Amino acid sequence: MGLREALSRALRAIGREAYNLSVGIFKAMHEESVEVLELQLREMENAFLSLILGGMVGLPLVPLGLAAELAPLLKDEVKIMEERHFLGSDVLADYFANLGGEW
Repeated sequence: MGLREALSRALRAIGREAYNLSVGIFKAMHEESVEVLELQLREMENAFLSLILGGMVGLPLVPLGLAAELAPLLKDEVKIMEERHFLGSDVLADYFANLGGEW
């Protein structure tokens, strides 16, 4: 009976570790997908801001009336644009920073 109990304990331990591994992988994938979605949201907000404000600076993207109506709704996007302006054109560094790790 000693061998059977030892084997049973070993198999239970392996099962627990496999379960913990799968839970950890799931959590990591979930967190990574949330980070990617947040990055995409920031990029889409930046594109929206460029689309709306482009008509005000002379780019023929949106009719001026529509841009004037939507302009008060762009307070958050203007803040994003200001933050991105200070980052300069270093978009790749921004992407790698969002991926995590020490680059």
